[in-house]
Amino acid sequence: MMAAHAIAPPRVAPPRFAARTLMPAAVVLGVLAAWTAVAWALSGRHVIPFPWELVTQMSADADLILRNAAFTLQNAALGLLWAVIVVIPLAAICFLVPLSQPVVMIVAIVLNVIPTVAIAPILIAALQPDTARIVVTALFVYFPLLVGVLLGFRSVDDRGLDVITASGGREWARLRFLRLWSALPSIIAALQIAVPAAVLGALIAEFFGSAEGLGAVLVAAQEMMLVNRVWAIGVFSGVIAALGFGLVTLLARLIVPWAGRGSNVGTSVAGAQSTRLASWAAVGSAVIALVVILGFWYSLRFVFGLDEYFVKLPHELLGYAIAGDALRGLGPSAFWDVFLVALGQTAVDAAVGFVVGTVLAIAGAVLLVALPSLSRVAMPMAIVLRSIPLLAMLPIVVIVFGRGLLTVTIVVVLVSFFPTLVNVMMGLRAAPEGAIDVIRASGGSGFEAARRVRLLYAVPSIIASAQIAVPAAIAGATLAEWLATGNGIGYLLTLSSARAEYLQLWAASIGLVVVVLAIYLVLGVVSGWITRRLGIGG
Repeated sequence: MMAAHAIAPPRVAPPRFAARTLMPAAVVLGVLAAWTAVAWALSGRHVIPFPWELVTQMSADADLILRNAAFTLQNAALGLLWAVIVVIPLAAICFLVPLSQPVVMIVAIVLNVIPTVAIAPILIAALQPDTARIVVTALFVYFPLLVGVLLGFRSVDDRGLDVITASGGREWARLRFLRLWSALPSIIAALQIAVPAAVLGALIAEFFGSAEGLGAVLVAAQEMMLVNRVWAIGVFSGVIAALGFGLVTLLARLIVPWAGRGSNVGTSVAGAQSTRLASWAAVGSAVIALVVILGFWYSLRFVFGLDEYFVKLPHELLGYAIAGDALRGLGPSAFWDVFLVALGQTAVDAAVGFVVGTVLAIAGAVLLVALPSLSRVAMPMAIVLRSIPLLAMLPIVVIVFGRGLLTVTIVVVLVSFFPTLVNVMMGLRAAPEGAIDVIRASGGSGFEAARRVRLLYAVPSIIASAQIAVPAAIAGATLAEWLATGNGIGYLLTLSSARAEYLQLWAASIGLVVVVLAIYLVLGVVSGWITRRLGIGG
């Protein structure tokens, strides 16, 4: 009898309906309250509409928005489709022919770092306008997609590779029977990143001379100072991207319901396997990449016929960097003094934003994996923020936060946060369920499981996220410098273009690309050291 009284009553779990609805509802109400408070505080500046004003504007502009949304969605879909068609075979070639992987990555990084405002006019001049817009959209998509697919192809169980090898299978068999299926969670995460990027890319492509599309309407509204319409188009674009994200997630659950869930067996860390090349092979890959880049560069003038006044060639830039500008009577120090100061400022701007964005994204990923009900409302909000064109919203950020480091940090966080969040969440969910069950059986919470198990399995995803976020941080910093701060590489490029100093414009752009490639080299060394230190290297 005494024993019966000593038994504690069973714990009653809260109703599932309450767990799924109360927290999301509280978050939505909190966001609306904060939005209303900020709009009220800045009501005299007319830069942020109240929520009900935004709804009214979207209702009034419904016909205009929907009519142009079809054009933007078509460009986004075609750009995404072509990026997928190109990237997945390229990633497969990287594993079938390991020598090609450094070549592909170097060329991809170079294309990714070149500012859109610099490459879009060249593409529009060289291609048909419709084709150019699709290419610009694809350029926004291909890099995170490529990094995600490569991460997925590395996400294999070593024992599975051993079985195929013992059966006489070579790399094609490994790719077909193991790597492709193991890559599905990473491919899904990459597509979740790519869909908002495609919408954003299509919008920005329409900034350059398009007569229709949401991007063209947004630019016109901005020029006419129709703030509510700018917000309406931006938020609507974000909603489209969020719906695309949801569609990818839904299709993934229907077609491959097991993808992205924790594995039940195996202890190898997904994505930790790496391909190491001999020194001669690495050098050969770098030479091949250089030849490909130089060949395309020279073709801009000799194949596509672009004007030599605007397009400067490598040998011309080399002479400018060594001897200066003879026509203007300037020595090389005239460029290097300005460039190094601007580069130092951009390095600070990008580094601060990258660190803040990465820390927030990792913390957010841990929180959303531990509290799935919260992710249902937080992820759509993150997608909307990622999909609103910064070219349109940056003036508002400047008015609210000024033209200093805080504004640049906000911009960099906005462009780097979402890809890191999605990739890290995918890595956290890849932890074996058996290890998670041990933590739960010991009375550990979801946060305890994340700290002790999930974060270790997310290390390769964090490294892959850094590969995406570093170029994004630099691009975001240069954009903020161009439109807001008046310093750094972004402002130097703008000033060079306005003064028609195209030698300086090209030299500064190429200098920035070289710096990013050097950062990538260091990042590769550091990531290799980390994976070996943690004992998860393959």
